[in-house]
Amino acid sequence: MKLYSIKKVGIVGVGFMAGSLALALKESFSNISISGYARSKESYLKLKKLRILDKIERDLSKVVKDADMVILAMPVGAIVDYLKPLSGLLKKGAIVLDLGSSKRLISNAAKKHLGKKAVFIGCHPLCGSEKSGPGSSCKDLYKDSICLITADATDPGIKVVKKLWQGVGSKVVFINPDFHDKVLSSVSHFPHVISFILTYLVPENYHRFASGSFKDLTRISGSSAYVWADIFLSNKDNLLKDAEAFIRALRGFTDTLKKGDRERIVKFIKKVNYKNSKISKL
Repeated sequence: MKLYSIKKVGIVGVGFMAGSLALALKESFSNISISGYARSKESYLKLKKLRILDKIERDLSKVVKDADMVILAMPVGAIVDYLKPLSGLLKKGAIVLDLGSSKRLISNAAKKHLGKKAVFIGCHPLCGSEKSGPGSSCKDLYKDSICLITADATDPGIKVVKKLWQGVGSKVVFINPDFHDKVLSSVSHFPHVISFILTYLVPENYHRFASGSFKDLTRISGSSAYVWADIFLSNKDNLLKDAEAFIRALRGFTDTLKKGDRERIVKFIKKVNYKNSKISKL
């Protein structure tokens, strides 16, 4: 399949990420028609008003049965749940993408339910914000971002998907699903745990005294409860390892603090400063 042969894209789960992708695709590929699935009458009317899609359907089969490409942009658990019913609706050779934030669970479910009928390619664009809902969609969201693809660079359909992401301004990086989940636990999933817990622990009557540091650390705690509960549970093995490592490090710091060992605290912070200087150059 060539990129120019993609005429219809069906989206299941039209929220902030998928809405932004729809706008970006429409700007970069004028020949593509984009249909979206609205599960409820309320979401149907909302999407109709926003006009970010070419067509909105309440019937899932009308969205996906003749689509050249289907994009699943829902919480991880919902993506897994939809793969089985979708398998009987897809046309042979269709490309199926997901935008999930963890990959092993989705990849295994896709292999089980889609088989050889469709080409499944796991994707994780590393962009977004604490915003949610299609009303927040932004056509430039994917520009200058990285999209991780958890498939082999030689898989069928991979060239089409790569060019599609590059067309909306993303740099493509290929990565193994298991390694993806290990990395993302450390750089995204566990930082969200910390942010949620910090927001939970600090009393509300302290908030008016908060400086930039508190706001920086808690900004992402406004993220969707449903989305992040699914991410945490789908990647719990890696997340538990990161949490245990964090607890050990925190205990080490508190022991140093109890001893009043200023020199050791300074040494620790300087070591972190050095690591941070490398992060800031990325």
